[in-house]
Amino acid sequence: MTELPFTITGTVEHGRSFGRTIDMPTANIIPREDVSELSFGVYYSIITVDGASYRAITNLGRRPTVEDGDFINAESFIYDFRGDLYDRDISVKLLEFRRPEKKFDSFDELSKAMHEDLEAGKTYGK
Repeated sequence: MTELPFTITGTVEHGRSFGRTIDMPTANIIPREDVSELSFGVYYSIITVDGASYRAITNLGRRPTVEDGDFINAESFIYDFRGDLYDRDISVKLLEFRRPEKKFDSFDELSKAMHEDLEAGKTYGK
């Protein structure tokens, strides 16, 4: 098992925009690093872009509720950030594991869990 913190990097890509529909836009990357030893799920994290760091919450995995893909994706909601990150390189420092990835029975259940993760992340480390 890989120890935390662990940093992954990638270029922000266009996703399916599901996060935007629930007022929770995410920056999506396909990690360049080998993440096979990490648990899939939600992490408290720090995003660094252009030398600036932001608190975030990140899901690492295959997004089983949204799609049945084989690729591993890291999608991060960045607190206190507004702007366009598409096609920009970012680093995602995974700090602590919050919960395992799971397939929800509906998008409503997924949305509820994402908002609970978001609220928990607001107080993480404070």
